[in-house]
Amino acid sequence: MIATEHRHCQKNARVFKTRVESVNTLTDDLFILYLSGFPNDFDPEPGMFLHLKVAPDEHPLLRRPFSIQSYNDGTAAILIREVGAGSRILHHLQPGDEVDTLGPLGTTFPKIGKDDSVLMVGGGVGVAPLIACCHEADAGAHVDFCFGVRSKKEVQGVDPFMGERGPVHIHLSSDDGSVGYQGFCTDIASRLLEERPYTKVFTCGPWVMMAKTARLAIQKEIPFFASLEVQMGCGLGACLACVYESTEGDFIRSCIDGPVVDGHNVVWERV
Repeated sequence: MIATEHRHCQKNARVFKTRVESVNTLTDDLFILYLSGFPNDFDPEPGMFLHLKVAPDEHPLLRRPFSIQSYNDGTAAILIREVGAGSRILHHLQPGDEVDTLGPLGTTFPKIGKDDSVLMVGGGVGVAPLIACCHEADAGAHVDFCFGVRSKKEVQGVDPFMGERGPVHIHLSSDDGSVGYQGFCTDIASRLLEERPYTKVFTCGPWVMMAKTARLAIQKEIPFFASLEVQMGCGLGACLACVYESTEGDFIRSCIDGPVVDGHNVVWERV
């Protein structure tokens, strides 16, 4: 097994009130929620998440986990797809509304150092923690970011960095061919893996996409890190609602053993 170094950084996690700065609607079901009012020592790292209580009453009861796309000048950007009652409530919040927030939670991606060459594969809202990694990459690094979307509309407004910037090279793909390569971002990743040696592979997004990325990275014996997208209950490792099977015969609790895990330790054939 390849030694990997994702970081356990569940530091200063607690409950507090944040405030809605704005909601930026990108498509009918995709939006960015901007929150402010964080504690002075709030210092999330790439891959960590917030657990949001979406309504002040008991419906919906459970918090919702969301990766932090960026955190600048006291404001966090959260990329969200509206898929149910909880995310619908968040989509319709107004500036000044308060949100009961727990965080920062979870493990983080490894730091991208100046000598690293990293392949990132992300789809949908799974690009959020990968974008956070790009913001912290050292200037001497090389990052190929394979970014898969449904259509061009999902790219617009996602992040101001989404042009060529510093060490990051964007490789866009879309389902409808409206931007970049028409097809899967894993097709681009497969080609790049044949063209360049990488020191690490990062992924986050739909399970099928991550599983294909896993097969590519494992075949090449490259250190591989995945941020597992899953519904959570408590966010603290007690309820066991977010477990994945490990190759070591036990289970990974996504909320505290993850969400960022050593991808070589996940049973990707579970579905």
